[in-house]
Amino acid sequence: MVSSAHEGLHRIFQERPEILAPVFRALGVAFPEKATLDALTPDVTETKPLERRVDTVLRIGPSDGDDFLLAVESQGARKPEKESSWPYYVAHLQAKYRLPVLLLVVCQDLPTAKWAAGPFDCGTRAGPRSARTRWSSAPTTCR
Repeated sequence: MVSSAHEGLHRIFQERPEILAPVFRALGVAFPEKATLDALTPDVTETKPLERRVDTVLRIGPSDGDDFLLAVESQGARKPEKESSWPYYVAHLQAKYRLPVLLLVVCQDLPTAKWAAGPFDCGTRAGPRSARTRWSSAPTTCR
C-alpha cells in the first residue's frame, strides 16, 4: 500500500525541482543551472509486445551460497542497440525471478569483448554509467 511518506520521497522532486541541484551535488553529479523539468507518466508497462530474448539463461545454485542467474549473450560484432538491450535483460530477469543477475557476453574477438565490457553511457552527461556487473570474453582472453 502506498503511504504519504512514500509519495513524499519522490513527489517533492516534481513539486520543488530546485532541490535537485543540491541532491545531485551531494552525489557528485553535475546538474545544469538552466534546465526544464517535465513530469512524465511513471507507468512502465509495455503497451505493445516487445520481443527481447537472451541467448541463454541459467539458474546457478552454488552449494556454498545463494542462487543467481547467469544470462549469456553471444556477440559477433559491436551492435550499439545492445547497450540498451543488456540492461533491460538484467532488470527484467531480476524482477521476474527475484535473483541477482550476472550478464556474460561471449565474443568472437577481442575488440568486441572490450566494447561489450562497457561501461555504456545511459544518456546523461555525468553520473553513474552501468549499475550491473558485466563480464565479456573473447577466445584470446580464455587461453
